[in-house]
Amino acid sequence: MENTHGSVAIGFRQGWGWLVLAALTVSTIGDEITLLTLMFRTAENAPSYAVPALLIAELLPGLIAAPWAGRLIDRRDAARILVAASVLQAGVIALIAHHPVLTLVGAACLSLLFTISSAATFALIPLLANALGMTLARANSLLEIVRSLGMLAGPVAGGVLVGWIGSRAALLADAASFGLLALVVLASGLRRAPERGDVEERTLFADYLPLLRNRRVMVVTGALSLEVFATAIADVAFVFLVTVTLASGPTTFGVLTALWAGGMLIGAAMAEKVIGHRVGLAAFGTAAVMGATMLLIGLAPIGFAIVALAFILGGGANSIHNGVTSRFVRQTTISRT
Repeated sequence: MENTHGSVAIGFRQGWGWLVLAALTVSTIGDEITLLTLMFRTAENAPSYAVPALLIAELLPGLIAAPWAGRLIDRRDAARILVAASVLQAGVIALIAHHPVLTLVGAACLSLLFTISSAATFALIPLLANALGMTLARANSLLEIVRSLGMLAGPVAGGVLVGWIGSRAALLADAASFGLLALVVLASGLRRAPERGDVEERTLFADYLPLLRNRRVMVVTGALSLEVFATAIADVAFVFLVTVTLASGPTTFGVLTALWAGGMLIGAAMAEKVIGHRVGLAAFGTAAVMGATMLLIGLAPIGFAIVALAFILGGGANSIHNGVTSRFVRQTTISRT
């Protein structure tokens, strides 16, 4: 299928939309396996400070590179970039599977590649929506469901795989999932090539200047930055909540992460109805719910049931929050073009 959509040229072989979504789901499952495996391999074999160091390596490079990743997607074919990033992710994961000493360096590389591949996927959502004959809002919800399914199956699969066949084989399974994604996207003929008007030479700052002048955008960006910071702290605490407070291992970690994903699945199904036209209220309301679940875990008597309930509620709020943030970004981008 050849078409045009907005400012981009589109190419997509008919009938491949659902296969691309399936490959994204498998890749998301593999992603969760890698996160769990690296976390527990680091917690078991390295000093306690290695866990936050790993999380910093997984987060900071991608945050720094985000503006350049966005510009790269604007200037190049997003589908080809997704293929290249997926191949590189497969290679990096295979490398750290065989050489644990390279875990931090590999995590930093994966952070950069994940930022690029996420930006490419974000740019390809309208094309998938068009190919599947659905609205953009429904496509966003569908992508959240895909991610939630991956997060639901991935942690449990990761916990079982780590306990059954070891961390190396679990990481190689994730590497294979990225290789599969690259093959499917390449075979689908999916293309999002920018037209000439989109590749004019401009400074990076000039691309972001309209957003920097938008007070609403800057307030939201600041709030989201605080959320990311708080979530990073919670992720470190989560490892020790499972291993120390609950005295459990990878399987419990995987089950709890899957419960969060289950909440995300419920939230994705409710997102359109909850958000409506109240974008700002939905964004800050769901962020408050996520914060409240962390307070519940910290203040209530610790037990698996309490933690499980908090994770389901937090996951639902997280999914709706992702959807409303995506909508806000698209509305802001459209309004300034």
